[in-house]
Formats: sequence, structure tokens, C-alpha cells
Amino acid sequence: MISAFIQNTNVFCLKLENRFNLLLTSAIIGVVILCFDMLYITPSFEAAYHGLQYSILSNDPFNFSEPNALRYRILPSLIGYVTGLRGHLFFIVPLIFAFLLISTVYYTYRKKFFSPIDSLLFTGLLAFSSTVYIQLQAPGYTDVVFYYFMFLSFLKIKQPVWSAIYFGLGMLTHESCIFLLPGLVLYSSYVNEQNGKQVIKYIMLLLFALLPFLAYRVWISSNVQVEYDLNFYFSKSNISFTLKKVLPYFSVGGFFAFKLFWFFPLYMLYKFRKDKQFVILVLAMIVCVFSQLIIAFDITRVICLAFPVLLISAEKMKSYYEQQRFTRLFLLLTIANFMFLQYFMSADALIPMPPLPYSFLLNQIGIGF
Repeated sequence: MISAFIQNTNVFCLKLENRFNLLLTSAIIGVVILCFDMLYITPSFEAAYHGLQYSILSNDPFNFSEPNALRYRILPSLIGYVTGLRGHLFFIVPLIFAFLLISTVYYTYRKKFFSPIDSLLFTGLLAFSSTVYIQLQAPGYTDVVFYYFMFLSFLKIKQPVWSAIYFGLGMLTHESCIFLLPGLVLYSSYVNEQNGKQVIKYIMLLLFALLPFLAYRVWISSNVQVEYDLNFYFSKSNISFTLKKVLPYFSVGGFFAFKLFWFFPLYMLYKFRKDKQFVILVLAMIVCVFSQLIIAFDITRVICLAFPVLLISAEKMKSYYEQQRFTRLFLLLTIANFMFLQYFMSADALIPMPPLPYSFLLNQIGIGF
């Protein structure tokens, strides 16, 4: 049965690609998967909390008369302003990037000559995890925008100029991208087989890519006080509050970021424990991403930034395992992952993310979620 499903999926996707070309097929798959996610997770389309702040900022990004705690994270709101997706329409901007992320992942792995089913499964590592789910239940949040840029930054690692440009765009979206900077450097060393000159060149490009981000922060700071600055995050009160909230729950929150997909980095760390460069790469990226929990308490959201670790580890596993065995295991893991209902951990609350049919049924009988 599984073998038949794999074969039929490959045949169906190849027919789509032959009829529409790979680019359009990737777009179709992006729409289908995003719609499926909206069934698995009850979506919301009314901005709140940080999403509301981004929406307000998109109305006039450089109106300094209005205080906004998120003013340093300018790029998504600027995109909304330029495209006309402002205010109550701003939530569409992150949704577009969610679609772009899903479509681009499928397109990327097909270009790497992965089979259609494997490309879909790799796409599911992000599309069927909190990386996209949280975006659907928290409209206006811009996490998926910098996930998209960071995915491209890792993808273009052998084109260091482009990789650095995408990293710079990620930083203009959210400063948390800095926690993937060590991972980018180590990944560059890993794929370039420790070529010192190339790695040093890449480091210089990454530092250069930080200049627009730094210049913008200096300019903003000279015009207006922004609440979420370094002094806020690294204040003793914030660190104390965050650790108090995070330490009891970070394992639960971490699990719901990717659920069973954590199997890939954990198993590959064990399987390739003698490959010091791979072990250092994976552990460094995980530690750097988790270190955000010292200053930020949205546990599941924060840990989603570790998504490149899962992709790198899954690719490593694919290169090690026989093709059919890998695909069957990946497919079974994906199916099993859906068996765990989705939650996300924020501060001291484990918040359910129920499927849309379930939420609809509860609303019909007068029980709101």
C-alpha cells in the first residue's frame, strides 16, 4: 500500500510538471499544502499582539510620532506599505511568504533531482510543523518572512554573495536571524570542505550584509525610542522573567516545534557521531537557536528557527540510506506526526491549535475555542 502511494504520487507530480512546468507545479503544490494546513490548524485572519503592531507599522513605517515596539523589524511592514497591503490587509504579506516558502522548498529539492515524493516530504518538514502552523493562527506575525530568507541563505551557500544578501534581508525582518550566523559559517565550511579562503570570504560578506541592518537601527534610535532594543532583551528583569517561564517548559515547547521530525537531527547525530564537523554543525545550530530562550519566552516560536538543522540532517540521512527505505521511513514519520495534535508553548501556557473541522463543530454547538 505504501509503495503504491509513493509510486502514484511520483507519477501524479511528474504529470503536473510535464503539463505545467516545474515552477507552476511548485506554485500549485504550495497552494494545496497551505490550504491543507488551514484545515489541520484553525486559521485566523485578525491581527493581534505583535501582528497588530506590524499591521500598524505598515500604515506608515516612518511615522515616528506613533510608538511601536517592533520598529527595528522593518522589512515586512515596508513591503506591506509599498504593495498596498497595509493595516488590516497586512496579514496577507506573511501568508504570501508562507506560500513562497512552501513552493520554494519543493522547487529546490526537485532541482536537486530528488523524486517528487521526497521533495514533498522535505517540504513537509517545514509546512507540517510550527514553522508554518503558528503563522496561520497568529496572523500578522512575520516569522515566516525571515524563515524564507534564511532558507534561501542556506540554499545559496555556494553562492556566498547571494547567501549574504538573503541573510541581510532576514536581519532586516527580525534580529533573531543573528542566531543562525554561526550555523551559516559552519555550513559554509562543511559544504566547501573546510576551504579556509572561501569561508573567510563568506564571513566578510556576512559582516558586510549586517551593515544595512546596523545603519537602520542607528538611524531609528536617533529619531525615536524603540521598546524592544538590546537594553530591554538583556536587562536583568527580562532575563530573570524569561528563565522563570522557560526552564520548566522548554522541552515541551521544543517538541511541538517539529514533533517527531526531531528524529532526523537526533538520529543523525548518533549515526555520524564520529563525523566531528557534522556533529559540531548540528549541535552549534541547535544550541544557538535554543540560546534565544534566555531572552525570549515564546518557546515554540523561537525554536522554529532551527528548521535548517532538520533539512540538513534529513539530507544527510537520504545520502546514507537506500532510496526506497528512506522514503518509506520519511513518509511513515510524516503520517505519525499528524497523530499528535498541535500545540504551541508560550510563557507558561500550552495553547491548543485545533483542526478547523473541530473548531467549526465546537462553534456550532456554542463552545468557542
